Amino acid sequence: MQKKWGKYMAKRVAAMTLAAAMAVSLAGCGGGNPGSPGGSASGTGGTAAQAGAAPTETPAASSEAPKADSSRKTTADSDGRYGKVTVALSSDPQDLAPYTWAGDQSKQYIYYNIYEALFDFRGGGYIPILAKEYQDVDETHTRVTLHDNIYDAAGNHITAQDVVFSTGLLVDSGNAVKYDIFDSVKAIDDYTLEYTWTGPVVQVGALEWPWCRTMVVSQKSYEEIGGFADKPIGTGPYVVSEYVSGAHLTLKANDKYWQTAELRDSNHKANVETIEYDIIAEASQHVIALSTDQIQYSQAVPAENLKDFSEGGQYADRYGVYVTQGSELYTLIPNCSENNLMSDVNLRKAIFYALDNQAIAAATGTSIAARAFGTPFFEDYYPAWESTETYMNTYDLQKAKEYLEQSGYNGETLRLEGFNREDIKSIMTMIQALLLQAGINVEINAKESALVQSDVNNPDAWDILLWNPGGGTQVGEWNRPINYNEFGTGFNMAFLHDDELQELFMTANTVDGHNEENMTRVHDYIVENAYYHALCMPQMNAVYSKDFATLVYRESEFLLPGACDYYLD
Repeated sequence: MQKKWGKYMAKRVAAMTLAAAMAVSLAGCGGGNPGSPGGSASGTGGTAAQAGAAPTETPAASSEAPKADSSRKTTADSDGRYGKVTVALSSDPQDLAPYTWAGDQSKQYIYYNIYEALFDFRGGGYIPILAKEYQDVDETHTRVTLHDNIYDAAGNHITAQDVVFSTGLLVDSGNAVKYDIFDSVKAIDDYTLEYTWTGPVVQVGALEWPWCRTMVVSQKSYEEIGGFADKPIGTGPYVVSEYVSGAHLTLKANDKYWQTAELRDSNHKANVETIEYDIIAEASQHVIALSTDQIQYSQAVPAENLKDFSEGGQYADRYGVYVTQGSELYTLIPNCSENNLMSDVNLRKAIFYALDNQAIAAATGTSIAARAFGTPFFEDYYPAWESTETYMNTYDLQKAKEYLEQSGYNGETLRLEGFNREDIKSIMTMIQALLLQAGINVEINAKESALVQSDVNNPDAWDILLWNPGGGTQVGEWNRPINYNEFGTGFNMAFLHDDELQELFMTANTVDGHNEENMTRVHDYIVENAYYHALCMPQMNAVYSKDFATLVYRESEFLLPGACDYYLD
């Protein structure tokens, strides 16, 4: 069995609007020359941001997470728990059902407190959690053995049949991402499962979703409650105490947690008694909430405010700063269906060259401009991709207008759809302004997460989709936009059925074929055909209370408050 390859947010809309105005103004002053390729990972060519420009500076910010002071008492060296920690989230999860979290940012932080899967993905491999071990039967069958002492928060015993039930919930919901390798699963006995795959498991991270993203719940609990939208019951180290949609979610430590002290995984601890997630949409309000001690942690602090919490800042006595790269990639996906305007490659190139990635990144306040179709967060991203001049590292308004002249565009209004989040809306507003100066009209449709998810496979719903895929690897992040087997429709997210693209992707997505040469072939083919446009990548601007002794993240970017250590003196 192969193992998966190794290895935010918004600024005020006023600032974004000013940046958009500056971009239009500067372009009107004779700009539009392409910038030179290469250089800084955040630089773009053109006017609104000069080629090779560095990302937003974060004075006194730390690129290292805090280390515990060994002279102080912490939760790591005692049986005590920290009382309560409040974490700010920028969007509302809307519901807490175990099968609705694909693509939802807030749930990435919440769900692993409440729910557990057979395995965690960590350090490049599958780490057993509910599973005890697994063994390949043959190329298309794998048996997984469960621990025999798993109970949910209501005291219901979890068996193999519950895993079968939970898998069915996810598959039937239509949210089973990266499930194309999955054929079926059955219970052999109370603690043994047999998975049947659609073929040999040769893809990088093929079992990420069947094993690591499928949350396991008790069928008895689920059916008695009638769904887990408000009061889910999982096997995790925390239980839901209160959920007020749009306001906050309160979790309490699960004192009946099934893992024994000897068995307990380091990421599944409960070092704090109460975790509260406050839903605070505007990044500026995160700053206020931190300064008034309403919250103790945020990953969405605008770069311009980090100095206030860093050494020498006015709140430095109470807070620390940790800045690092996130995995998400804000990506434009054109609707290339046969009757859509975006099926015109010249129109796609016109749009892409008209977009200044540096200005778009600046509009969010917490992002770095993309220079290739991917993010350096991943080990299988290759910086050489940045050295060739493309629309992702070169802003060229003149070239955009030339491509527009060659297209069939006649002034129609294009529908740009994305999530109703401050960072996404900031990006869409900047896109609208930049395209207007190229002579392209765009209307913005910002929708709630569930509506965007339902529109993904509807070619009549949008012309351009702003999506922010993530993943455990670069090739994994590419999967959902590119792989035409992902949705069972024969088309990928761009409504393409391109056999050459599919073959290139599938080769790069095998363990044996996962190398720079094959990844570069995928990347270059995408650029040649202008199938996708990477805009920017979120920076994780974390501000944390100095009561945190350590910070622990799931997959390097999603805080696990219960697994963090805290000072108790």
